[in-house]
Amino acid sequence: MQKILIITDAWEPQVNGVVRTYQNTIKELHRLGHEVQVIHPYCDGFKRVKLPAYPEIELVKNPWIVKQKILDALLDGWKIHIATEGTLGIYARFILRKDEFTTCYHTQFPEFIESRTKIPAWVFYPFYRWFHNSARSMMVPTKPMAQFLQQKGFTSVSIWTRGVDPELFNPKRKTKTEEQPYILCVSRVSHEKGLDDFCKLNYPRKVLVGDGPYLETLKKRYPTVEFPGKKEGIELAEWYANAEAFVFPSKTDTFGIVILESLASGTPVASYWEPGPIETIELMYNGMMSDNLEHAVKVATELVKRDDVVESSKKWTWEGATKAFLENISK
Repeated sequence: MQKILIITDAWEPQVNGVVRTYQNTIKELHRLGHEVQVIHPYCDGFKRVKLPAYPEIELVKNPWIVKQKILDALLDGWKIHIATEGTLGIYARFILRKDEFTTCYHTQFPEFIESRTKIPAWVFYPFYRWFHNSARSMMVPTKPMAQFLQQKGFTSVSIWTRGVDPELFNPKRKTKTEEQPYILCVSRVSHEKGLDDFCKLNYPRKVLVGDGPYLETLKKRYPTVEFPGKKEGIELAEWYANAEAFVFPSKTDTFGIVILESLASGTPVASYWEPGPIETIELMYNGMMSDNLEHAVKVATELVKRDDVVESSKKWTWEGATKAFLENISK
């Protein structure tokens, strides 16, 4: 049995791929008999401040209060995993020595910052190399992302895949309806997700499910797009299963769990040609990637063998992903 301490700046009530990844992994770790503790911003004693422009994200102002807890866990043989590069993650990285922890690279923040500020991405990479290169293992979800980061000077890169819950996301969620067909995007509604590109697509009906700081701007800018808000559980699964195609417009995500949820629902995926989706989308089989998102959507909506789409999702399981996580923290 492993004892694992996860330190993360992203946790409930935040709703995003990082939170869902760790929630599902921890559930599976418990099922396998491992002990897990999580240090997150909503633990007792932390003072928090809202991140400017992202008020739903709260960062810890006094991370040093958990110093002894982290060091005691290390001495007691716990595996330390730093999930994010926020104030909690940075503090943990600062007090731990080389090879005493593992990390994960979830988002291409240097490229995102460049897109928002025009400051070149290379300016920010030294910080991310400092953060991750002392880790025993830096986990990424796909081989293309690993190769991309290795070219940027990252070391000890390991693969940690992702999974999907087929009991929730499956074609049985498709309901008989006479409503107008639609293409779907499910996302945290923030600037870095490329959602303007989705809203601009030339398709009669577009539905964007999610919530976030960019939502009101998009509503005003694209009045013909439907914004039903945040959805979870069966209601979310039904949105996936009834869509003609799912669109993943992000250029900064390292993976995209929403892609797997769509595939498990039998709905093909359209995306840009990026390291995140390249390992999950099989061209002309379960979706399409292209530098021209309009073209990718056109091809994806014409795919009719939805059984093939579902079949392509079956290799992505949380059991397999969790075993990869365990192997990486044990290196």
